[in-house]
Amino acid sequence: MSAKSSKVGAILGLIGSTILLIVGLANVLLARNLYYPDPYYPAILPYITALATIALSAFGITGSTLVFRDLRWGYIFVLIAAIVGIVGTLIPIYVYDTGYGLYMTFLVSTAIYADLALMLVGGILGFALAEKKERT
Repeated sequence: MSAKSSKVGAILGLIGSTILLIVGLANVLLARNLYYPDPYYPAILPYITALATIALSAFGITGSTLVFRDLRWGYIFVLIAAIVGIVGTLIPIYVYDTGYGLYMTFLVSTAIYADLALMLVGGILGFALAEKKERT
């Protein structure tokens, strides 16, 4: 490990992935307490959302850990997790009418996009601050 190497991107990716993991675990805990009066609402749906969120956070944490072990391609893991998370927050997997309006369930949960933004910025910074290798 070089004394000049900067791990700012990995730290931001790890913080964002940890926040995403907390959101996913909170969704698992809250899914047990949700009550929907509609008998046609699938009870497994909050668990699918929570597991997708936890899987993306695990992918981001793995990428950050690889960067801390001096493997620069770990930033690719962090970027993929961030991009898939952002796209997943835009994909509704279930929509139903409550009588007062439509309720949408999205594939990935987020903490007001702060976690995914940290992961994305961390991945981009990791590539921007990477040490340049000289060709011989």
